[in-house]
Amino acid sequence: MVPLETTTGPEVLVSGRRFALALLAAIAAAALAGSIAWYGLKGFVPASPLQQIVVFVVYAALVAVFCGAFRPPTVPPLALRFSGIRNALIAVAAAIALMALCALLYAALGPFFGGFRHLLAQLTAIATDAKRLQGQSRLSWTIAIARGCLLVPVFEELFFRGLLLTWLNRHMRFLPALVVMSALFAAMHVYPIALPYAFLFGLAAGTVRRATGSTLNAVLMHVLNNVVLLAVGLHFYR
Repeated sequence: MVPLETTTGPEVLVSGRRFALALLAAIAAAALAGSIAWYGLKGFVPASPLQQIVVFVVYAALVAVFCGAFRPPTVPPLALRFSGIRNALIAVAAAIALMALCALLYAALGPFFGGFRHLLAQLTAIATDAKRLQGQSRLSWTIAIARGCLLVPVFEELFFRGLLLTWLNRHMRFLPALVVMSALFAAMHVYPIALPYAFLFGLAAGTVRRATGSTLNAVLMHVLNNVVLLAVGLHFYR
């Protein structure tokens, strides 16, 4: 077991039992909160906004349970804290570099899969709500953007770069733990078109998380990434 070394020193790693209990509690809370939101608002809120509200509530419950189970969330393993302007700029630079690298990768793959624009349209169709929410109300869009560009990044970074990465690092060195975490993060996105992007993002965000000792910097990367993807998606689907 090799502790996760960061700019703030070695971290306490997550035990499997504590991780599993927190995950089960988060799933149960999310299911309960989602059900309450659905049945409590059904009949009062139109179908499309209601779906967005329920999904938002589910993610909020997941985040709340993780923060409660590993409180305070500002310390490892969650480490959801501001670690300085310099580290924030590193996160922004890493996000920009990652998006540039992925653009080059998909441009190289484009000739084999219908062209770069076709690949980009496919990627944004599954990675954002740009296509799914065409013609929907402003309320649906507002909730979806808040979820996709803020709440989802917080949840995914807490889970993958916070809990999962530090739990894996309990059983293997950091580099293999980073690769395994990134592979699982990519697999979660299911669609083949998104796998290379998600895997590279996992590597970049995990590296930033380790280097800065703050999951908030990985969240910043994720937020910027999702905002840019949404903007690109709206170019194709509006």
